[in-house]
Amino acid sequence: MLGEKGSSLLNKPICQNLCTKALYTHGGNLQNLVETNPFSHYWCNCTMTVVGPDDRFVSPENCNRSRVCFEPIGGTPPVA
Repeated sequence: MLGEKGSSLLNKPICQNLCTKALYTHGGNLQNLVETNPFSHYWCNCTMTVVGPDDRFVSPENCNRSRVCFEPIGGTPPVA
């Protein structure tokens, strides 16, 4: 179950380069990219390490639009 902090992340865009082993397990889904879990290991698909191309650590909280390397799942929404 997601905590209050985790459930608020469900409304935020997810970087398509953020990966976790939980995503590749039976029943894995995008919810695994927003769960705050100290036992989860996250990595960036661009660098294949725990830091992104901008040399900052990756996690559901850290991988957001403020980072130059951020690429939302589904692409950038059109500007209205």
